[in-house]
Amino acid sequence: MNEKENIGQTQWEKIERQFELERSASLDVDLKNEILNKINMNAYHQSEKKPEIIVVRSLWKKPVVKFGFVFLLGVFTGLFLFSFFQPNLKSEKNAVSEMKGTLYDSRSFDNMKTADVLQFENPLVKSICNVRYSSKLVEIRIDLSSLYPVKSTLEFDYNNFEVLNIQNVTVNDQSTALAAANFVQINNVGDNKFIIQLYNKNSLPHQISFKIYQNDNPIYQNSVQVNKE
Repeated sequence: MNEKENIGQTQWEKIERQFELERSASLDVDLKNEILNKINMNAYHQSEKKPEIIVVRSLWKKPVVKFGFVFLLGVFTGLFLFSFFQPNLKSEKNAVSEMKGTLYDSRSFDNMKTADVLQFENPLVKSICNVRYSSKLVEIRIDLSSLYPVKSTLEFDYNNFEVLNIQNVTVNDQSTALAAANFVQINNVGDNKFIIQLYNKNSLPHQISFKIYQNDNPIYQNSVQVNKE
């Protein structure tokens, strides 16, 4: 092989080595670009990820809250109805409960206007019913004496009068007093004195009926008018 051929071969080898270097460099660049592109695409997709939707249930839709609200509403309604109907309940309670003993100290009877004094007497029963009144109060003092059980009643319109107090002055264990919305009943044996006070609601003329029964048969009946003026 001559010198010219050696020079030519050497140049081809240089050219081949140069091609190999450029090809390697090209592969490295492509690999780097591909990796970088993948990293950028992953970051882009993560940034484009839709926000997670969190469903929060309304407080009112929770059963505990609903039941608690209904319970409180029921309690409030019950208290309101109780306070509204309380006067009626009080009247019914008085109708079945006994009222005996000192409940009120009366000191104004002598200053009141006299309505009337009703008196009755027979061999078994004696009674005196003294009725006086003011603009706000009606006071009835009853002296009742009987050898055997008798029943005495005071009857009135509950729209005009209301029972405030009953005082059994002598406190006989065989005598009791019952109060309702429109009457007072005295069950008596022996000698007793009662003070009955009514609230005078409107100061208009009204009648109060006084009756005495023996064995459930009326033996005396009369009435008295208050608020005459």
